[in-house]
Amino acid sequence: VQKGQLKLAPPVAVPEDYRGRIAYNIDDCIGCQLCTKVCPSKAIEFVPEVKKIRIYIARCTFCSQCNDICPKKCLSMSKEFELADYEKYGKSLVIGATEEYVKKVKSDTKEAEKK
Repeated sequence: VQKGQLKLAPPVAVPEDYRGRIAYNIDDCIGCQLCTKVCPSKAIEFVPEVKKIRIYIARCTFCSQCNDICPKKCLSMSKEFELADYEKYGKSLVIGATEEYVKKVKSDTKEAEKK
């Protein structure tokens, strides 16, 4: 099986109020930073250059507080439950990550491994 080619269906239907991976509508985000302040695990980071947020799924506790406080409702809890990935800071586990950000993290990681 090649990476990204297999999709598993849950053995039972996903419950109505299931809190899966956070969905982020970047276009509706106004950069108010309320979600960053309410997040208990500090999984949400404000990126001042673009006035948007970056969400680290590996840190998220799926409490839905960010979803509840967002005035524009640009954050929501999806039904997605398959969150495993080979890269901790890859685009699938960092919502709002740009290609530039992913390259920088990989470069920084290689530098740290050399030391």
